[in-house]
Amino acid sequence: MPITKVSVVTPIHNESSNIPELVERIEKTMEAWRAAGSGREWEHLACDDHSSDGSLELLKKFAETHPRLRPVKNPKRSGQTGGFETGFRHASGDVIVTMDADLQNQPEDIPILLKPIDDGKLDLVNSIRTRRQHASSLIAISKLGNVLIRQLMVCPVSDAASNFTALKSSFTKDLSLVENDHRYVIPIFVHRGMDPNRIGEEKTRHEARKHGASKYSAIRKALTGFPELLRCKKRIKQGFYDWKK
Repeated sequence: MPITKVSVVTPIHNESSNIPELVERIEKTMEAWRAAGSGREWEHLACDDHSSDGSLELLKKFAETHPRLRPVKNPKRSGQTGGFETGFRHASGDVIVTMDADLQNQPEDIPILLKPIDDGKLDLVNSIRTRRQHASSLIAISKLGNVLIRQLMVCPVSDAASNFTALKSSFTKDLSLVENDHRYVIPIFVHRGMDPNRIGEEKTRHEARKHGASKYSAIRKALTGFPELLRCKKRIKQGFYDWKK
């Protein structure tokens, strides 16, 4: 069945310098996507994680002139994972697109991820970041992390932590996330019944951050990544992410 509504979910923490461009580029891209097919709708859920730089206030101001922008605030400070969970809970689309707010992933590439789902071929499309604009140390740790995820979980993608993903929203219903679960949502969805054969990848562009500071640390990721992965695997085994009865 063709997509009827897309919910674009962007976790936000101290991204006031990127918000104007982010909002405008998502709107331009999604309005063009909407115009290309009859009956299509979309919304942009900007999920603020208790920013201290006025990001939420700026989002609310933009929402006055951008009716499809919906600023929401995480109930508590919970990082990118909290932004995902908040977005999943508030999304009204039958397809959700998750993407960072730092504009390293390009909003103009959203339709690339949507097409295989719109064509009925896939339930989830993950991005493969081409020519990544990250420090070599972070890229190396990320590659190792992807190898470990594929070894320990069912995760049929090569860039699990890209965070630029389109998926059918039915798999996110009543889903609770903790720690840095945003890195492991694909194996979590597989555990919830998503067919690995209906998961695919598409190449997308990756640009250097123009404004603001990166939230990622190679050393921190190296020290915390493997224990987090093991804890997530344990939660899957214990049924933490199971469907609510």
